[in-house]
Amino acid sequence: MPVLSIQTNMKVANKETFLTSALALVANELSKPESYVMIHISDAQAMSFAGTSEPLAYVELKSLGLTSGQTASLSKHICNFLSETLSIDASRIYIEFSAPERVMFGWNGGTF
Repeated sequence: MPVLSIQTNMKVANKETFLTSALALVANELSKPESYVMIHISDAQAMSFAGTSEPLAYVELKSLGLTSGQTASLSKHICNFLSETLSIDASRIYIEFSAPERVMFGWNGGTF
């Protein structure tokens, strides 16, 4: 059930390619089947960081069972991905990681 949500002030030219690449990255890094992963992108948003509207992103990654031992590697790979695909400097990317309890995440009319 990993969910990667990205908000950015950059315009994503080819959303389908971007979503497919982001999905593969999350699935690979978390060792989850791609069929479990959801990706959300909100591009071309009015955003500011450190007083400027230079390229930036706010990212949330939620995943059941996510551990603090995984976050450094995930941060590196997500930042590299956004730097390569959207030309966002890693110093202008915030990432919020969360690992909800299984009963606090619903799917298919129930919870995990």
